[in-house]
Amino acid sequence: MIRSIKSTLFIAPVLLAVWASFACGQLLRRTTAPAVETRVRLSSLPDSGAGMGDIAGVTQQSDDTAHTFNEVLDYVRKEYVDRVEDEKKLGFGAVKTMLLSLDDPKTRFLDPDQRKQLLSQLNGEFPGIGAVIAVVKQKKGPIDERRLAVVAPVPGGPADKAGLKPGDVVTEIDGHWIIAYDPRLDLDQLHVANSDDPEYRKAFKVAVKKLTDGVTLPKALEQLTAKDGKALALTIERPGEAAPIKATLTTATTKLEPVEYKALNGGVGYLRVTQFNDHATEAFTAALANAKEKSLIVDLRNNAGGPVTGKDNGAYGSALALLSKLSSGGQIGTLVRPGNKQEPISLPGGSAKSYKISVLVNGGTANLAELVASSLKEKAGAKIVGSNTFGDSVYQKLVELQKGSGMTITAGKILTAHGVDFTSKGLQPDVAVTGGGPQSSDAVVERALSVLEKA
Repeated sequence: MIRSIKSTLFIAPVLLAVWASFACGQLLRRTTAPAVETRVRLSSLPDSGAGMGDIAGVTQQSDDTAHTFNEVLDYVRKEYVDRVEDEKKLGFGAVKTMLLSLDDPKTRFLDPDQRKQLLSQLNGEFPGIGAVIAVVKQKKGPIDERRLAVVAPVPGGPADKAGLKPGDVVTEIDGHWIIAYDPRLDLDQLHVANSDDPEYRKAFKVAVKKLTDGVTLPKALEQLTAKDGKALALTIERPGEAAPIKATLTTATTKLEPVEYKALNGGVGYLRVTQFNDHATEAFTAALANAKEKSLIVDLRNNAGGPVTGKDNGAYGSALALLSKLSSGGQIGTLVRPGNKQEPISLPGGSAKSYKISVLVNGGTANLAELVASSLKEKAGAKIVGSNTFGDSVYQKLVELQKGSGMTITAGKILTAHGVDFTSKGLQPDVAVTGGGPQSSDAVVERALSVLEKA
């Protein structure tokens, strides 16, 4: 199951997530992206929500860091043997490397083009293979790997048509290994005491070739979000499958319609929300305002949540808007902020319609969608039907920086209203059923209908 993948929650819209700089050294550094102005004031980066704290200490540390950066920059200008044609690269490179050092795939720097692409994805337009992909941490024996996991294929996109599923890990593109760790670490498994041993030398050559022939995570993400018409041969690891799976597809831009509503037999409404955004809020608000059904199936399968762009709009505002229409308000979750400070996520009491509700989830239900599912269970008495969810509890903010650049930052962790931490393990359904993706007629929907009949 997807819960076997240990994610550090970025989601989403994490198609341009960057590689944690932990092993591949020089090879990975060559992938540093271009970018902005040179004398970066590191102390002027936006507040991540840690509160005021020890301002004097923080300011002193920031000033020291900025001084060191500018001191190094001056040395580069004066002493570096080759002419630096574009100093803007140094500024972006420094900020990117600073965030990489946190070893958190959800916290990363975005150049202007990357930020534009992420905003497009948050509004339902997905280039490349048409899937939400996350860089996840996974421990294999003593080695920590960083891998590319499919969180949710976009319905009708190339990945969906090729049969990719939530939880699939893309390990190769066109026969090239996606570098998940430094393969020279495998040499430690040989327990060879003498480095002159032929077995060791042979293994060393294999490891070096694997590294040099491989493709870095940033490069792999570029290929998976390529412009339309690029043929890709992918190798996939799927939980529960002994052998790797091969998939061939052609990249294309996939536009996602985030909401569907229809009346089913027996006075049951079917509401599918595949993505939370402003368009989704408008659509489900209109649908529920006109609905006459007394029972409701809320399908959150393959809804991957997303970063917070605003409290009243974007993915976060959309998720809370749905809860405000289906629950009686009050505390619907808890946000754990820096310093382990816990802040309630609350909604005002209102005149929400009273429904009997079944919520459909699967391994592609992640992040804010998991919050919505848990809140509907804990606050509206809903039954959760389907399979285990992804387990992404990261409260991730998208921040705009100068010159159109931006950053995402892990600013907290989301707990359910009852304080349940669903990190990595996800939410367990009340009624376990496996089935396809979001649609109004499949085995999971049929089971949800029977649950509502008995409620």
